[in-house]
Amino acid sequence: MKINISDYLVCPHDHGELDCINGIAYRCKECGSKFPFEISGVPNFLSDDINSARLQHIPLNAAGDGSSNWSPGLRYWNPGFLAKLLKFGYGVERPKELVPEGALMLDVGCGGNAQGDINTDVYIPSPLPKNFLLASAEKLPFKSGSIDIVRSAYVIEHNPHPALMLKEHSRVSKHKVIAYTDNSDWLGAILLRALNTGYIFHDEHYYKWSKEYMENLIARLKLRGVVKLFNGSPSLFVKIFSLFGIIPRIGPLFYRDLKVELTK
Repeated sequence: MKINISDYLVCPHDHGELDCINGIAYRCKECGSKFPFEISGVPNFLSDDINSARLQHIPLNAAGDGSSNWSPGLRYWNPGFLAKLLKFGYGVERPKELVPEGALMLDVGCGGNAQGDINTDVYIPSPLPKNFLLASAEKLPFKSGSIDIVRSAYVIEHNPHPALMLKEHSRVSKHKVIAYTDNSDWLGAILLRALNTGYIFHDEHYYKWSKEYMENLIARLKLRGVVKLFNGSPSLFVKIFSLFGIIPRIGPLFYRDLKVELTK
């Protein structure tokens, strides 16, 4: 879908209109905040504290725009065959959306597997996704109700403000919000913990989510939606394990992932 990204942008602080200053920055007409373009031409709507953390932890490439060698802060040791069967995040085919023809999708925290017509993250992936800009998940620089589908895959567990993130996704979306995350009730997570590996040891994970806790959050925010259990692992062992998910009451223990769907 060919779009003019400027048509959808507002100031992430007060949602004021933006001016483009000589192709080097956006400026809010209301509060005067400036949002510069990176050397690569990517608009930067991140707050100063996130920018500071980004530049401290991401090795700069030759262009100096911080896009080259970023990798998640996963710490683990490799204890053997069982961990290889269960290990989270390796060889995982991230969920793909079936988007209705003509619908506009925003992929928040897109990383190197961007799926949106517009894509955002807090670092610059390589290769650069189309219509990409730097923005945090809880402060998006888009007009209210301007995007048909707002999607994030395995982002909310990285965000220190999950309630603000879901509210902001709902504000921007016209029809639907889709968010994926890990299911903290999964028995495999307990086995991985015993083996000193897995997503519980991810340096950038702030929260764990179960189906019930995510439902509680959605209800407390007065949002309308459902939380579904599923298994996104490519591991044959995990796929067989998830067949026990039909067991009443304890079924969530056998699913690795959660899918949140919010509707307007």
